[in-house]
This record gives sequence, C-alpha cells and structure tokens, in this order.
Amino acid sequence: MKRLNNYIIKEGIKKTSKIRDNIKFIIWQRPEKKIKWLENNDKYQKIEYKYEDVDKMIFIQFLLGYVKEDKTWKMWIGKIGAASYDDDPYCKLDTEKFSEAILTACDKIEEFIEKVNKDPLNYIQFYKSNPADSGGGDEGSGEDSGGDEGGGGDLL
Repeated sequence: MKRLNNYIIKEGIKKTSKIRDNIKFIIWQRPEKKIKWLENNDKYQKIEYKYEDVDKMIFIQFLLGYVKEDKTWKMWIGKIGAASYDDDPYCKLDTEKFSEAILTACDKIEEFIEKVNKDPLNYIQFYKSNPADSGGGDEGSGEDSGGDEGGGGDLL
C-alpha cells in the first residue's frame, strides 16, 4: 500500500525554511491580553514577532500594523524594545486583508533575516547584539510585558 505523501505532487511547492517555520506573531489586544487572530482589522495594540538567534547574537523585532490613511498593512523593523510604529515603516505590504498581510510579512521577514545572516554588519542598525541591552530604557524595564514599545497605540 502506498503512503499518502506518495500521491502528493511536489512540483512547484516551495519548501518552507527553518526561519519561516519559526515565525509566530503575537497579537496584543491590550497590555497583558493576547489574542489569536484579528477579524476585519480589529483594534489591537501591537502585532509583533521577535527573532532571537543567541548563537549569532542577533535580536530583531518586527511589527505589523494597519494604516487607515493608506488602507494597507505595513511592517516595521528594529531592535527589540526599540521598534516603534512612530518610526518610518520598513515596507508596505500592499493589502488590506490581515491574512494576506501575515503571509507577505513572513516572506519579508525571511528575506530580511537571510540578508542579516549573510551580511550582519550592514544591518546592525536593525538589531542589538547584546540581549542584556534594554533598547533605550532601564534594565529590567519589562519589554515583554506587552506594553506598546514606542507609543504606536491603536492604528485603527
């Protein structure tokens, strides 16, 4: 008897990378309240993914946000604890749908991390190389508390 995966056509299917497999966005509805998904671009405080590679000492925060004026999702990149919706976005994702924004953001994150790994000194402004750095605040400032890092607030 043949196994099910023998019947699956594998041509044209992009194999996922280790980087992409580990991308998990956290959606903060308000401080200390995480939700699993947004419906109709609901209000949220912050949507983030933190990439941490302790061996290479690379720590990057990615923020995802919907900008009503532009009617599109955008992505911000910065040091963990210092990335802010108030900064200029890294890229525009050209979609109004949250589900499409997540997929596109995963593609952009994967590309960005590959660039950083190939040429880390060229991208040093986007990440901190010391996990003890607090990103501009006091040590132990609670950057994982779910608070809005940078005052982005509700973008909706």
